[in-house]
Amino acid sequence: MEQIIKIKNLRKSYGQGENRQEVLKGISIEVGDGEFLAILGPSGSGKSTLMNVIGCMDCFDEGEYWLTGEPVYKMNDAELTRVRNRKIGFIFQRYHLIQKYTALQNTMMPLLIRGVSRREAAEQSMEKLKMLGIGEQRINHRPNELSGGQQQRIAIARALVGSPKLLLADEPTGALDRETGEEVLALFRQLNEMGNTIVMITHDLHVAKSAKRIVKIIDGQLYEGSKSELLD
Repeated sequence: MEQIIKIKNLRKSYGQGENRQEVLKGISIEVGDGEFLAILGPSGSGKSTLMNVIGCMDCFDEGEYWLTGEPVYKMNDAELTRVRNRKIGFIFQRYHLIQKYTALQNTMMPLLIRGVSRREAAEQSMEKLKMLGIGEQRINHRPNELSGGQQQRIAIARALVGSPKLLLADEPTGALDRETGEEVLALFRQLNEMGNTIVMITHDLHVAKSAKRIVKIIDGQLYEGSKSELLD
């Protein structure tokens, strides 16, 4: 099995001197190709900081991080930007869709940034939107004309369109009602069965149960065990 994520003894602090606070305390974790992992933790546990590090959006003080065998910990800003665009698909709690763009235009954005032609980007985006249940009658709607569930499906299509090695989801059902949230979680399970590697950050035990594997982060430290042990 190909290793998508390998993190070794990761440490991250904020502040200086007496105000210095260590947020990640020597975290080590590996995620293989095709896994569906939930990182479960309460507010203030360090899970958001860990997500930002995994997503190459934040630096860290010590440790080593490889993404699909590439040494992230040795990269400069330009290299990190390339990795974010080509290897990671982001799915956020509040969707992060651009309000003035249509569903199709939002989905095309990662490909256009890569330099893909508008025609090819539109074709690939349409394919992903249709796969996720957003038909032609909705592709020219703007986000404020769509339901929360539809907006999250568009956000997932945008994450998928560049064929990333990793889908990174931050509280993906947090802004949805229970029924719509269940639909999105079912969609995640389906995407994982199709071979997508998913790392999902959540504080919700019920949401975490959807994943095949769970780790807990508490006070900046990571705890592994069987799924049943961690849920108990």
